[in-house]
Amino acid sequence: MNILITGSSGFLGKEVVAILNENKFNLTFLGRRKTKKKNYVFCNLNNLKKLNFILNKLNPYAVINLAAEVNFTKNTKNMYKVNTNCPYIIAKFCKKNKSHLIHISGTIVNGVKKFYSKRTSFNPINHYGKSKLQGDILIKKTNCKFTILRFGGIYGKNGPIHLGINKFIDLALKGKKIIFDGNKKSLRNYIFVKDAAKIILYCLQHKKYGIFYIGGETLSFESMLKKISKILSKKDNILFLNNKKKLDNQIVKVDKIFRYTSFAKSLKIIK
Repeated sequence: MNILITGSSGFLGKEVVAILNENKFNLTFLGRRKTKKKNYVFCNLNNLKKLNFILNKLNPYAVINLAAEVNFTKNTKNMYKVNTNCPYIIAKFCKKNKSHLIHISGTIVNGVKKFYSKRTSFNPINHYGKSKLQGDILIKKTNCKFTILRFGGIYGKNGPIHLGINKFIDLALKGKKIIFDGNKKSLRNYIFVKDAAKIILYCLQHKKYGIFYIGGETLSFESMLKKISKILSKKDNILFLNNKKKLDNQIVKVDKIFRYTSFAKSLKIIK
C-alpha cells in the first residue's frame, strides 16, 4: 500500500515514519524543502494546483496529513492555504479515489475550555485555530473516508516548546532549573509522541473513520514536573513560584481507541 505523508520531517512526523517503516508500508513524502531523500516529492503546500497534480499522479492508498502552518499570534501569508485549502484538496482527491485521509487537528479548534470532546463547542481564539477548524469542516463536507485526530498537546524529547511541558523536559535533560509560575494543581492529559504515532498506525490499519479526541494520563503540573525532575535529572530542581493564579484545568475526554503510555514510563523512554 502506497502511503503519502506530508510533514514527515516534523516532531510527530519522524515518529510516524519510523513506525510505518517498521510495519513495511510503502511511503512517499511530500515536503517544501528540496532534498535527495528517497521517495521524496518537492511541493510547497501553498501551491494547491501542484498538490492536486501530484496527488493524481501518485494515487496513494492513503494520505497522512501532518503538515501545518503554525503561528499563535498572527495570520501568516500561507496559513489558510496550508491549514484549510490544502486538506480540502486532499479530501476531494480521497473522495474521488476512495482513499483514506488521516488528518491531524487539535483542540485549538475549540478554543480554551475546561473539557474537550465531540460535544465541545467551537471558539478558536486565533487564526491558527480558525484555519484548522475551517480545514476540518471542509474535510467533512467532502464525505471522504476521513480520520480527524484532535490532540490537546503532544510531548516528547525535542518537542515544540510552545507546549510548556516540552520546554520543561528539555531543561531537565540539560540539568537546568525548572521554574513554574502557574497554578501547580491545574490538570492536563497530554499525549506522548510515540503514542500519537501508534494511534495513526492503528487508524490506518483498522480503517477507523471519524473524529477522535486524543489524550493521555491526567496529571497536575506539580505531579508532572516532579516526575520530570526525578526521572530525567535525578534531583529536586524545580521552583514553584508562590502565586495565586486560578486553577486552569484543560482535559481531553479521550476516545479510547488504544492504551496510552503512563507519563512516568514515557519519561523513562525519553531518557
